[in-house]
Amino acid sequence: MNMQHDGLIGQPIAKRSGERFADRMRRISEARLDEGALATINCRISAGKVPWFAIRVRTGREQAVENALGAMDIATLVPMRRGPDLRRRGRIIVGSMMPVIHGYVLAQMLPISDYLSGFLGIEHVIDILGGCDRQVRLSDKEVWRFNGLAEAGVYDWERPVDITLVQGEPVFIVAGPFAGQKAIVVTPNRKGRGDVVVAIAFMGGDVPASVPLALIRKM
Repeated sequence: MNMQHDGLIGQPIAKRSGERFADRMRRISEARLDEGALATINCRISAGKVPWFAIRVRTGREQAVENALGAMDIATLVPMRRGPDLRRRGRIIVGSMMPVIHGYVLAQMLPISDYLSGFLGIEHVIDILGGCDRQVRLSDKEVWRFNGLAEAGVYDWERPVDITLVQGEPVFIVAGPFAGQKAIVVTPNRKGRGDVVVAIAFMGGDVPASVPLALIRKM
């Protein structure tokens, strides 16, 4: 090999080209997403049906990821709800808007692993629910049903829900990216409003999530 640690012979390609590895990977990811976005738009126009995927992101960065993908002409959605009201000196301050399920962004893309892997190069993205090769697909109908319920206030924090849960109780998730999945109650909620922490049985493991009580049904 023609490389020496102490000499000037041989340099990594990225160094020789003046491009950092992180920048190179970001460029590759963006190229994959650009290609995927164009193919998705063309397929959506001609066939009318393209699945959606749930992208797991850092909590609090949902809107940033949604905006970044939207700038690439990728259809994205973060279903929102009204958060908890604040009580200050006898006054009630209406809660601000927040994601229905923290840490997830829904995106529409052709189910091709090369395209989906491009999401992993976007800042704040952690992974694709199910992985790029065995991704969980959501239909147009389910995505817009979920978003419609959110817009109608079904998942608002202060909206009462007639359900009582205990720790360790098995339940079902009824809508959203985990629709139809079984879960176990980790932190019960006895207030009849707000969220409950569950462990969702998924692909042989447990995925912890904080979800609105209205997303839960007893088994």
